[in-house]
Amino acid sequence: MNEDMNETLQNLASLETPQRSCAFVYLKLILLPTLAYIYFLLGFLDILHFKVGIHSIILIGFIYIVSLIFAKHNGELGACTFLRYAKEFQTELHEYVSKNLMPIGSSVKSNASFENFIDAYAKRIRNDNYASVAASIFPTMGILGTFISIALTLPNFSSQTAGALENEITLLLSGVGTAFYVSIYGILLSLWWIFFEKRGLSRFDKEVALIQESTASLFWSKEEIEHAYLQENLQHFDRIGRMFEHLSSNDFFERLGKNIEAKFELFDEMLTLEAAAVKRGAEHIKDGMEMLAKSQEKQRDLVHVYEDMLTKLNQFNENTTTLHVKMAESNEEMIATNQEMLRVLKATSVAHNEAPSNEEVESLKESLKIIDAETEEIIQKMDALK
Repeated sequence: MNEDMNETLQNLASLETPQRSCAFVYLKLILLPTLAYIYFLLGFLDILHFKVGIHSIILIGFIYIVSLIFAKHNGELGACTFLRYAKEFQTELHEYVSKNLMPIGSSVKSNASFENFIDAYAKRIRNDNYASVAASIFPTMGILGTFISIALTLPNFSSQTAGALENEITLLLSGVGTAFYVSIYGILLSLWWIFFEKRGLSRFDKEVALIQESTASLFWSKEEIEHAYLQENLQHFDRIGRMFEHLSSNDFFERLGKNIEAKFELFDEMLTLEAAAVKRGAEHIKDGMEMLAKSQEKQRDLVHVYEDMLTKLNQFNENTTTLHVKMAESNEEMIATNQEMLRVLKATSVAHNEAPSNEEVESLKESLKIIDAETEEIIQKMDALK
């Protein structure tokens, strides 16, 4: 598509006419208004032998200024501007086509309208509002200027004598004569504007027609779209017909019946397996509930056993504590007795210090020491057990 578009734009470039300066076209548009204004100005300055009033010169000058403004929006100047910026037009047309591409089948073209593009582009070249009123505004301004001139030169007609009245009538007629110059100037500008406006629009339409003909391959026409969609629909109908033909064959229905029967068998098998799985799951749940009930009963028995163990341990602790107290008291008594015996022995040994050593006394001392050591060990073990 891009290669076709570039080739089309190259062909479009070959249609370009030799460029010319649009300033020359503008000067041509204002040539007659300028010459006419100079002509009336020479009459006002008495260089030419006809009378023009100051009020007519002012009003004609105002119309002349308006014509200079409106000349920029004439069709002749617009056509020249269009040809001068042909490269920019090609670039914008390329972008416009690229943004609106639409594929239909194997072809890709722009779905946009060339007329919409050229209308939008032409509005940027000139202001259509000025162009539409220019042909009527010049004669209207001329007629308005004529009435203003007549109103300014209209005498009072207050003379009482016939000679004075004739002078006033002569003055009125001379003012009316110069006032009509304004209408003549406005009508002349209107004719000049219409001539170049129509000529420029004709040239513009001719160039646009050539461009549209050269770029017709880039745009979908209504007939092409209808034909393409009709062809696509016919192809779809053909494929649908082949599909129905395939569906209506006996082999297809036989395979379809076998597939449906196989799927129903598979579905029945799945239902059977699912029922077996549900039954097996219910049995597992039942066994699990029974095991859970048994475990709860065993747990209750363990609780009773644990409570009995705690009771017996409490009793054992109480008995141990009582035994420990009694043994502690017995040990204290034994320690006191032993200490008393040691004291007596020490006193006896002091009294008989000089006497020879008695073996039985020494043996008794050793026995008492052993008893003290064993007693302390028993007390430590009892404390640890406690």
